[in-house]
Amino acid sequence: MDDAKHLYQKQGFGLRMGFGERPALLIVDMQNDFVDRNAPTNCAASAEVAIPHIQRLRQLFRELGFPVFYSRGIVHPSRVDEGLWQAKSIGHKEGRVQIDGTWGAEICEALRPAPGEVVINKHKPSVFFGSDFDVYLRGYAVDTLVIAGSSTSGCVRATVTDAFSREIRAILPRECMVDRTAEVMEANLFDLDSKYADVTSLEDVLRELRRITGRRGGTVEASA
Repeated sequence: MDDAKHLYQKQGFGLRMGFGERPALLIVDMQNDFVDRNAPTNCAASAEVAIPHIQRLRQLFRELGFPVFYSRGIVHPSRVDEGLWQAKSIGHKEGRVQIDGTWGAEICEALRPAPGEVVINKHKPSVFFGSDFDVYLRGYAVDTLVIAGSSTSGCVRATVTDAFSREIRAILPRECMVDRTAEVMEANLFDLDSKYADVTSLEDVLRELRRITGRRGGTVEASA
């Protein structure tokens, strides 16, 4: 990894985008099927560490009046929408994960959305793909997405690259990232930070959110 860091630095990757002026929080796929240790495709060890940090981040977004979004990766009970997931995952092939209407597909209790917070249901990795997420972001004039959740190498990564393609800044607080192994997560965070997002500490994110609010003179009125 040191050789990779040296090469990327030499080639000029990893500049900072920073925050824009209209941030929103997106909590990706923190569903029971990914959080619970008994689920067949879980990231439980990582999720248990990350959840208190995500709660802290979400609390400040709520206090400051910035929008909070969630995503759920779901499969219709008929499984007609499952597609190539069945070719890559035993859990999907056997119809045991993310089935809409089951406990496993629901957002975990620790991160249950509050009334009025928007949940985006999706059928593929990116929160943008085939969903109405763009409509909400335009309504709030969002230019920066602070992204937390599961998994860094999968649905978070797909969402980050789609945000980048839409000229929306993606900020990834390291403590709020979730994946199945630290090695896979770190490799993806390095690459995302080099090309498509800013990976930073939770404390830096909280500080920047307060700075944006202070510059505006108080609590943000987030209106669609």
